[in-house]
Amino acid sequence: SRGCQSPIRSDPIGFRVPAAGRRARRCDTGPGRPGQRGRAGGWKRLGYESPKRVSAMVWIEALTGLAFASFIIPFLLAAFVWKRQDLKKKYDCDWALVTGASSGIGKVLSERLCEQGINVVMIALDDALLAQSYEELSKRCSFSLPSPGSHLIATLIDISMCKFGKLEQISAGRGYITTGMFADVPIEKHLLNLHCNSTCAVQITHYFLNKMLDSGKKGLVCFTSSPAGCMPSPFAAIYGSSKAFLTEFATSLAPEVKYNGIDVLVVHPSPVASNFYNSVHKISAIAFFQKTVRGPENIVEYMFAAAGRTVMVEEGYFCFFVRGVLLKLIDVAFLTNIITRFIHLNSDYKKVTVQRKKTN
Repeated sequence: SRGCQSPIRSDPIGFRVPAAGRRARRCDTGPGRPGQRGRAGGWKRLGYESPKRVSAMVWIEALTGLAFASFIIPFLLAAFVWKRQDLKKKYDCDWALVTGASSGIGKVLSERLCEQGINVVMIALDDALLAQSYEELSKRCSFSLPSPGSHLIATLIDISMCKFGKLEQISAGRGYITTGMFADVPIEKHLLNLHCNSTCAVQITHYFLNKMLDSGKKGLVCFTSSPAGCMPSPFAAIYGSSKAFLTEFATSLAPEVKYNGIDVLVVHPSPVASNFYNSVHKISAIAFFQKTVRGPENIVEYMFAAAGRTVMVEEGYFCFFVRGVLLKLIDVAFLTNIITRFIHLNSDYKKVTVQRKKTN
């Protein structure tokens, strides 16, 4: 062991280790001149990595585990632990406002609220579907539901001024999707989509939130967003960006009103069986989602279970894949670059592309 600065001895199993009581430098045990550090140092000779390398690996693993745990724990709580709450009792409310109440999530939500003894104001397009849903719900419930038509607006204003002191306002949001290349779709159609998915929610929330704050009562504001807003959504640019706005709006609003007794909840559902997929391009992603849909009842259960317990709740396989796996492994900026580079190879790209006549 010439060249070492401290004496060494052999242990019973043949390793050469530093003498007890002395702090020794690592010595070379591989090829080379005595006393020099070769490629295999003392730590590797004993079957270990260097302390610095081990420490870095432990920290990387810990941070990766923490990132995944921060998603999976709330996800599992919402899926298996939290149960449906009595919102009438929780918020001491008499009235609820539900947008998109004629079908899908909004219709089921209206039914569940009425079952708990909460009066519902149903907001939707004034068409036969709303009239039908209103008739069905009014037969099942004995509570007050304003009839469809122009009378609804007057009733809504009157109720908001007189009876919404005990209001649980749930803005479920009858969102819809417009597919196609952004530049190929008329701007009027884009703006209608944007208004329905996001700016309407801002106007409604601002009006009724002030009523709720002035009353000093507890309440709930609930939004239906989408995990599509967490990543690029080519061929549905307005849908993805409007849902990104809605999620950001809800999560920014929640801290402002929490200690006034008002809870804000935003739900990220996986594909839902509804009219959502009507009148869209037959692209492969849409076709896949249609094969994996679940009933709107499942989303409503998540709403009732998560209200007041969390601000954002994720439901289903698509949220788990996008938010729990994909975006934990790949940064959204890098993912955007990948999609941008290779999207033209996708068969859907040709399906939605409109051939243009070039002009001088």
